Amino acid sequence: MYKILLILLICIVTHAIEPYKKITIDNLVTSINLYENKLYISSDAGKVEIYDINNLKKMKEIKLDKIYDYFGDTFYPKIFSTHTIDGKNILIISQDSNGSSKMQIYNDSGFRKIELNNTSFINKAYFIDKNRILIGLLSNEIILYDITKDKILWEIQPSNAVFSDLIFSGNFAFSTTEGGIVYIIDIESGRIIKTLEGANFDNVYMLASAKDILLSAGRDKTCGVYDIKSGEFRRLKTNFLSYAVGISFDSTLGAISDNENNDILIFNTRTLDKIDTLKGGDALPNRIIFIDNSTIVAGFDSKNVLFWKLGENN
Repeated sequence: MYKILLILLICIVTHAIEPYKKITIDNLVTSINLYENKLYISSDAGKVEIYDINNLKKMKEIKLDKIYDYFGDTFYPKIFSTHTIDGKNILIISQDSNGSSKMQIYNDSGFRKIELNNTSFINKAYFIDKNRILIGLLSNEIILYDITKDKILWEIQPSNAVFSDLIFSGNFAFSTTEGGIVYIIDIESGRIIKTLEGANFDNVYMLASAKDILLSAGRDKTCGVYDIKSGEFRRLKTNFLSYAVGISFDSTLGAISDNENNDILIFNTRTLDKIDTLKGGDALPNRIIFIDNSTIVAGFDSKNVLFWKLGENN
């Protein structure tokens, strides 16, 4: 009986795919963001490097000014994330002096700092359109800010739990906390219209959503797969803390950090069948992006960004 089970396990082992492309930068990668054919790579040394994903040539480099620490020494700030919806205006969240955070918009005219009447640390921020920014604060307050009016349109605090992640898809924002609950927020009104819960029982590190599917990567070694409309969920177990998650644009494929070897598991979101395992990561993945249904890019807590082609066993 044991031999039969062993044979079955061997038969269902997923493919191990090695990366076919790699970008290595001079400093640690803190996040990656994709817009059309441009990959924006942020680092812990105050730089955003922009690459053409077709030929991996560096197109541009954005350098932030140095900041001060508590002792008056200067250093280049860690960049937490970038976001753009037009390739011209780039929203940059970074360290500021004395441990605070800074939100800036960069374009050909230079930097424009956005200041809120709120002292809480900015954790996540996205352009909703050319005039509005969705902001998540470490205090678990979610804000919609109008750039042209220099005005907060609405502000809510979904719960008193510690903030974990914020994303948006279509007309809705999704925020989550250390408790594993996902809050669905109507972007226009700022009203919480639904909560999703049950898939994770501990901190949710990251969310990903496309169409009517939401994925949650949890500390409890679980990737939650939610049907947003019904609220029903399924649970995909991983072999280590699930730090990063990604989803294809058509929502049929999911990607989740799987084990202590920094492998990424690709699975079918409808059946939870395991499809491929992406190898080559040399640190924890911090962002997983589907370029299309066969090409995936991920950033790691190292100097590397890796690219894979599904179905290829290199």
